[in-house]
Amino acid sequence: MSRRRRRKRKKRGRNPAPDSAKIVTDFWGSADKLPEVEKVPTSIDSYAVIRSLGRPPFSGHEVISEHYLRTVCHHASKLAEALATAGGIVLSSDNSREDSAEDTSKSV
Repeated sequence: MSRRRRRKRKKRGRNPAPDSAKIVTDFWGSADKLPEVEKVPTSIDSYAVIRSLGRPPFSGHEVISEHYLRTVCHHASKLAEALATAGGIVLSSDNSREDSAEDTSKSV
């Protein structure tokens, strides 16, 4: 029996990025003119807005689709919270609880 011939794979070398990709430009504005960033509270119930719209319109699959939507909202909320924390714009947990308590007392 003869041996199988294998194709030789071409080794793909990593080509350096073209010079146009290495061009660095200055910021087009002035950092002094940027507005002060307000700190944001974290979400207590990330699914509230979607829940207010009613049950998902997937006949026969309302329960599981609601579960998946809740999971996606929760993960998106946590990702946004992580990005805001990394940017330093999240209110501390004590401040956000006080603010939410003040908001509920104003609405009563």
